[in-house]
Amino acid sequence: MKKTILTLALMLGNILTGWCDSSLNILPAPQKIVMGEGTFVVKKGLAIVSTDANDFSANFLQDKLEEVFDFPITLTRQSVNEGFIRFETDKSLPEEGYRLDVTAKGITIVSATPAGKYYGVQTLLQLFPSEVYSGEHLRLKEYPMEVVTVEDAPRFGYRGFMLDVSRTFFELDYLKRYIDWMSFHKLNKLHLHLTDDNGWRIEIKKYPELTRKGAWRGKNELIPPTYLSGSEKYGGYYTQKEMKELITYAQQRNVMIIPEFDLPGHALSSTAVFGNVTCGTHTDKPSACGEFDNVWCVGKESNYRIIEDIIKELADLFPSPYINIGGDEVVFDYWAQCDECQALMKKEGYKDVEELHGHFVRRMEDIIVKHGKVMMGWDDIQDHGGLRPSSTVVAWRSQKKGLESIKKGQPTVMQTGEYLYLDMKYTPAERGHSWAAIIPLERIYSYEPYQDLQLTPEEEKLLIGVQAGLWTELMQFPPRFAEYQIFPRLCALSEIGWSAKEKKNYADFYGRMVNKHYDRLYAMGIAFRVEPPKVVYEDAQLKVTPPYPSAVVRYTLDGTEPMATSNVCHGTIITDAPEKFRFSTFFNRNLKSIAVGAENVELHRYLTPEVSVETDIELLANNKLETITSYNFNRMIRSKTRVKAGQTLTYTFKEPVACKTIHVPTGYAALPFYGVSDGYVEYSYDGVNFIKGEDFYRYHAYIRNPEAPVKAVRIVITDTNDGWSCCFQNLKIE
Repeated sequence: MKKTILTLALMLGNILTGWCDSSLNILPAPQKIVMGEGTFVVKKGLAIVSTDANDFSANFLQDKLEEVFDFPITLTRQSVNEGFIRFETDKSLPEEGYRLDVTAKGITIVSATPAGKYYGVQTLLQLFPSEVYSGEHLRLKEYPMEVVTVEDAPRFGYRGFMLDVSRTFFELDYLKRYIDWMSFHKLNKLHLHLTDDNGWRIEIKKYPELTRKGAWRGKNELIPPTYLSGSEKYGGYYTQKEMKELITYAQQRNVMIIPEFDLPGHALSSTAVFGNVTCGTHTDKPSACGEFDNVWCVGKESNYRIIEDIIKELADLFPSPYINIGGDEVVFDYWAQCDECQALMKKEGYKDVEELHGHFVRRMEDIIVKHGKVMMGWDDIQDHGGLRPSSTVVAWRSQKKGLESIKKGQPTVMQTGEYLYLDMKYTPAERGHSWAAIIPLERIYSYEPYQDLQLTPEEEKLLIGVQAGLWTELMQFPPRFAEYQIFPRLCALSEIGWSAKEKKNYADFYGRMVNKHYDRLYAMGIAFRVEPPKVVYEDAQLKVTPPYPSAVVRYTLDGTEPMATSNVCHGTIITDAPEKFRFSTFFNRNLKSIAVGAENVELHRYLTPEVSVETDIELLANNKLETITSYNFNRMIRSKTRVKAGQTLTYTFKEPVACKTIHVPTGYAALPFYGVSDGYVEYSYDGVNFIKGEDFYRYHAYIRNPEAPVKAVRIVITDTNDGWSCCFQNLKIE
């Protein structure tokens, strides 16, 4: 008889050791902290002293503190001898630096600029209860603070975050929340990827059709559905009035918004609108994101007039000195077949079609400089010819590409994909991409912008900073998944960009996170990723190690996901049936990790009956139907084009299969890309007569509890899928 026994032994394995515990738990780590003796008690009568009654940082601080204290806090220009938070100016401090002094009489924040003042406020807020970020009314009557001096300034002047709003659209108020979260972590550049194949997100008054048509995708829209946006109309855009509001909001918090208008590829949302801006040639080679006819023609002079009109409006709208043109992942096949492009090559003496990319980039430089801005772009912009000394490269493909840029004399921002792409998975078991790397929190924290770079002191100055990026094709579901992918990894980024190299220590950083900063993130309202426990099965015991000593782990015994009401795991579990146990780490009951089982136990015992497959769907060359009869769940086959209504794919078992569930997955083996958008499954007990089953939902369908052994399973397509091809996988039968 199978049995399960819970022991009361406390889990002691893998408890964190080795961090230098800072009682202040400040993040990012300041340059210098000197603890004093005594305390300053915040109590009734506290005054914020600022020479400017309209000072944003002073008013911001007043609003935050009044939420947690049970008394009003005055904002005054008058000198106060004790019970104060006072702002002072010292022009000798670094531009974004500050000094925070907490004495027995009061608190002083000294800075040279409004930016330094704002960052001093952010550090001060971390000395208060976490609820200062939530607006929760604690009604504190007093609060003691340790006497301390913090001297601080950033390592890099450029500390950025790139957010793709084209593939997934984020409302204006949501972007404001991201700006808050960035600024709380002392990040100062928000790079908005405003245009791509899948949506144009910024109003251009001269060309209103860019947003009227290019901001939307769907079955009856100019831009086809993709990335599970479905056949319903999906999209949105920011009016220039809204963007001005967002820019002002960001400026108050020392965040610069940098616009990206992606050219000449990644441009379906503009090429489809204008139509005649492409070469009119064709290729069977899709772009990196699976699109066609999305590249602007280099040889049409009229294109540059359209582009200049757009850049002029962007230059007038955004105070940022930078305009980013993207410039990456261009399919050159269109230019190779284009008469106008070939004529341009002959005129300029170019030998290779790739040189047209350099020509286009230099034309963009001319236009952007004409309108008083600096061109920025992905590291592809340096590949085919020289750039102006001011043009700024964002290195994404590798450290080597960053080194190449710096050696060419270009100011360079490091956004190396293998460390800083936040759409990558945390672990192999979690949702996300993995083509660049698996990026757990420790990996991103380990990133050193200068690693593998042999630079002179002058060349080191060209590495102006670092940023992480989130591409959002996977962010439309589940709700708030973008926050899961970004946090807590953005906390690691903040320390990479701000803290001195010698201050970085992962154990110390992680200690500050679990001691206090997770509480702050929760109070900020961020749906951050909670780390799952580690579970192994040894000696008839499930040994469950929480990610940190105070973590709460809950479990179920029936293979379902743990809920906030599930039992708490207090110790080792003795069982001879480990495969059905699932465990999740919970944070304040509202946030939880993915559910995991024992990592060394086969959690699903899939059946593998002999099966054959037939279809009337044309497959890509070298794709064999036998691939999806092997029960290798990492493999798939792809159609040559989009599938069409009426097409089918049928799995037929050699012998009928008695089972409880047949899972019919489509799309990439580990990603929700290019699956059956519209269709259903049907099944047969005799291979002749079929019963309609479930409709596909997000590329998946199930046959549940069939009444007899199943002889065949068929996928029936009812409409075109939302991708340039469709992928089919092995059945999962239980």
